[in-house]
Amino acid sequence: MRKRKISTVRYQVQYFDIFAATNLGADESLVSKCATYHKKNILMKFIKLLFVVILAFTFNSSQAQTFGVRAGLNYSKFLGPNISADDATEKFGFSNGFHFGLSYAYDFTDLFSLRSELVYVQNGTKYEYDGDSYYIIRDLARSKTTIEKGAVDYDLNISNAYISIPIMANYRISKKWEIFGGPYVNMLIGPTGRGKLRFESYDRPEQIVFRQSLDFKYNSDEDDQIFGTSPLSSDRIGILVDGEVVELERFAGAYSRQGERTGNKFNFLDIGITAGAHYFLNRGFFVGFQIDYGLVDLTNNEVDFSLKDVNPDNSFQFSDDKDSHLGIHASFGFRF
Repeated sequence: MRKRKISTVRYQVQYFDIFAATNLGADESLVSKCATYHKKNILMKFIKLLFVVILAFTFNSSQAQTFGVRAGLNYSKFLGPNISADDATEKFGFSNGFHFGLSYAYDFTDLFSLRSELVYVQNGTKYEYDGDSYYIIRDLARSKTTIEKGAVDYDLNISNAYISIPIMANYRISKKWEIFGGPYVNMLIGPTGRGKLRFESYDRPEQIVFRQSLDFKYNSDEDDQIFGTSPLSSDRIGILVDGEVVELERFAGAYSRQGERTGNKFNFLDIGITAGAHYFLNRGFFVGFQIDYGLVDLTNNEVDFSLKDVNPDNSFQFSDDKDSHLGIHASFGFRF
């Protein structure tokens, strides 16, 4: 009875910080940190549970199971709405990454098995926007904000690191070929984005025109990096606004446009289905391919806003569209 009571107290304490941060007036950064901490806790508990299940199968039947490793390249993109108009174009393209991980399969028959994997995978997309837009110029020295309309050329390569856990049914259609399919759960551990933008004002093209690098660390950009960074103070970009020189950071941060971090850009979970095939070169070595198709929105709609324009009151136009995942894996591996 004593041990159970202590466990209950620990459970209550573990989740009190999120309740307190959300309901007792704590700032947004504390809420975000608490949520991130508990997401990591969920991830570790899920991995431990999977490990226990694998051990249970291992002791149950040592001859009806196989272990393996898999690694390779993957190509992925976001499936989201694109803009194609005279005043602006927006599109998503494929980006590349890599994956590697371990697998465990339980053989029910010589032809059919159930397989799960624990894989580190880099998913992402190339995002391009060209056309009518705006730039929010914050003059921190004079506490002045200007929303400047103009043309932007925006290129961003998003690379999101996940821990992926698929659970697949395998069927051996011949001595050399195997097909498989099933659901997957991806847990986000490291979203980043890198690229560049060029902005030119419509009203003041000679005074407000510049290039800026994009260095987005979506989960780790804190308050002191909200507007970005510059290696040296002399690297900052100087523009002329209403007769005054305003300095911009050389590398823009992930939440520099908002001026504050109100939430993470990407959702923690990506859930979808996967299917593919393996070709066995011999008893253990194989090459293969698979396709992942996401079923949920990758982006947080409370932080996902339009680059094209703002509302009449200068507030952001937030998006409620769905940006899902499409991925293609090319792998080689070994089973033993």
